[in-house]
Amino acid sequence: MLHPFIGVFLSLFFIALAARFWRANAFVPADRVWMKHIGDELCNRDERLPEVGKYNAGQKYLFWTVVVTVPTLLISGIVIWQPWFAPYFPVWLLRVAVVVHALTAWIMILGIIVHVYAAIWVKGSVRAMTRGTVSAAWAKHHHRAWYREMTGK
Repeated sequence: MLHPFIGVFLSLFFIALAARFWRANAFVPADRVWMKHIGDELCNRDERLPEVGKYNAGQKYLFWTVVVTVPTLLISGIVIWQPWFAPYFPVWLLRVAVVVHALTAWIMILGIIVHVYAAIWVKGSVRAMTRGTVSAAWAKHHHRAWYREMTGK
């Protein structure tokens, strides 16, 4: 019963969050190079990776995945929301919306699982997400371009 209301609440707050982080998640040429060297990231061969800004390509992909999935979930959810909106739509559209809603949720959940796994994989990331800060050494090691931008070094 609460699911649809929580979905609308999440969507509204995500719009504000996405607007705040939109620019920081724009893809740059270094992100393409970073993705080509994802194996080096997984094997802790950071010296082979390009310098990245505040967010690496993986984090940006998750951001853009959520930017696409949240509105898709909201729209498909409104279409199938019983008893408020669903009676106004044809049955074929309800069926399509249910499938779209389920597939979109699956994509979002999969992205979040990969994100959590990656955060556990990279030492210090969980602490960064739970406290909102990182040490200068961590920033220099994992996000050198961002480190230089913040420190001027």
